[in-house]
Amino acid sequence: MGEETEVPVNTEVRGETWRVRISTSGGDVLGAGILLAADAVLTCAHVIPTGPGDLTGHAAPRGEVLVELVGVPGARPVPARVADGCWVPELADSRGDVALLTLAEPQDARHAAPLHRVAPTRGRSVWMCGFPSTRELQDGVWFRATLAGPSGPRGEWVQMFPLTPEETVRPGFSGAAVTDAETHRVLGMVVSRYDDRSSAAPASRRLHLSYMIPIETVVRHLPVIDRYVSGGRGNGLPSVPRGATRDREFARWLAHWFAAAEGTRQVEAIVIKKGEAVRAATLSRAVALADRELTADAPLPAPRGAPLPAGIRPPSPTHAPPGTPPPAAAPRNGTARRPPSPYGLLEEPDDDLLPPVGSVDLALDVSGETVAGIAGRVADRLGLSPAGDDGSAVGLLGGAAAVPLTIVAEGVDYAADPLALVEFTDLLAARGARLLLVFRNPESQSLELALRMADPGKDETAARLDRVRDRIDHIARRERTAHDRTALIAPVRPVPQRAAALRLDLTALRRHPEPGGARFLADLGAFESSVESELLRVEEVIGLAEAQIARRNELRGRLEAFFALLAARSLEEERAAAPLYRSAHNLLHRAPCELAEAERAVERFAEAVRHHTHRPRGGDAS
Repeated sequence: MGEETEVPVNTEVRGETWRVRISTSGGDVLGAGILLAADAVLTCAHVIPTGPGDLTGHAAPRGEVLVELVGVPGARPVPARVADGCWVPELADSRGDVALLTLAEPQDARHAAPLHRVAPTRGRSVWMCGFPSTRELQDGVWFRATLAGPSGPRGEWVQMFPLTPEETVRPGFSGAAVTDAETHRVLGMVVSRYDDRSSAAPASRRLHLSYMIPIETVVRHLPVIDRYVSGGRGNGLPSVPRGATRDREFARWLAHWFAAAEGTRQVEAIVIKKGEAVRAATLSRAVALADRELTADAPLPAPRGAPLPAGIRPPSPTHAPPGTPPPAAAPRNGTARRPPSPYGLLEEPDDDLLPPVGSVDLALDVSGETVAGIAGRVADRLGLSPAGDDGSAVGLLGGAAAVPLTIVAEGVDYAADPLALVEFTDLLAARGARLLLVFRNPESQSLELALRMADPGKDETAARLDRVRDRIDHIARRERTAHDRTALIAPVRPVPQRAAALRLDLTALRRHPEPGGARFLADLGAFESSVESELLRVEEVIGLAEAQIARRNELRGRLEAFFALLAARSLEEERAAAPLYRSAHNLLHRAPCELAEAERAVERFAEAVRHHTHRPRGGDAS
């Protein structure tokens, strides 16, 4: 990497023109940021240096930094400073740590990021681009990861598993956009990392973890950015006033269920009759405490046209999400703003009454709603979009391998078609969703159906068998993927082919002589573990194959980079090195590719190019 002829190998371009590099006036890289509007950049508060007299870090920095749109050719560094009232430093419990910068010179608003509310579900593939201090990588390097689950202070963060240990985020990544690999929407911002290098465990067994702040949590701390975010809010239940009377036992049960504590059921059907204001308020407050975005006592959004902080322009008409109301104006004192406590000022919170932050993905009042409308909201929370104008959200969810959401549906028996809605929730439950179904009439027919669904007996067993079937189908798809990917690199790795045998084992389990008995349940649990183990084996094979394919692609890029250098030389020199180029090119584009042999061929060509580029051009005087 040290020679002039070398190029950074990780130069993948995804068109993310909102990528921002933040530096000091002297050019030292501080971190990353996300362009939200013509003159607004989101980043982590710890990226921005505080003043020399501020030992606490609570006062908003007054100095300037330089921001540069690295994804926009020809963009030059522009001074920026913290916008008035948009500084939330890292709090004592590590929450917060977000800031909004205003630029001295507006940029093209078409480069702004597509922020989107989406449930940060486990296994979602994401990527991010940061700016390490290494000179060759200061223009950015891409890392890949999968979302793992809530973590960090009070569950505000989401843990990310790097695809490889080398892709653990590092200094220069803080403030970078975390982009959903499927939809290309920004769903979070890199905030921290953990790497137990001090551990005595072998390097292959050490933890390499990264963390992000979901966009909804950022909105919670900086409501002013709400106007730049698309997607429906996760909480659609009414807010309750601070200090409202609560049913403490009901609040404790809700917190227990939201946390998916041991002994809770996947589907619960409860009744809150009309007139039971205390229980209704208890439910609304519990959902608000579990929501990432809105505090339990959050006010309604400000009317459109509310002022922005000084120096920040509103989004362009083409960028603003349709129907998104702007937030209330932030304070304009230029000082730190601590987020409001989600707990009432007049009460000391009891831990057993508080559900984990992020433990509810979607809460809706479904009164008068159709199944199609509710399915659309669920699909939106998953980041799914129906294909074409005639696409069905119900069909989309029916074809989904998993719906890993926790959903609260209030007023089920007042929906447009209550029985159809209950049957739809059964489809969601079969794909892994946890559901709290709230009814208002204890005599409703739909409640009776929902109670049968929630029975932990036979119906739960059938649901487990269906989930195992879906998991085996997923294994079969991944085995085909593994076969296709391993066939590209030599030596070709053997691929597990267990899906067919697992289907036979499942058929035998469905014919168990003691269905529902203790022995059957033990056999079912062991089979579920076996299925998960087989999936992990297939994923390991795919991961190894993808790493080798990435190395092959890296070598292809290296070969073409050196060929471009040779093209500037004389025709005679190009002809002299052409056989080496053809040899390397053929090896790299053959399937399966002999990776070690191809790497040696690329190095031979690179050495030949170095030889020609370090001497006078052909025909020049020596």
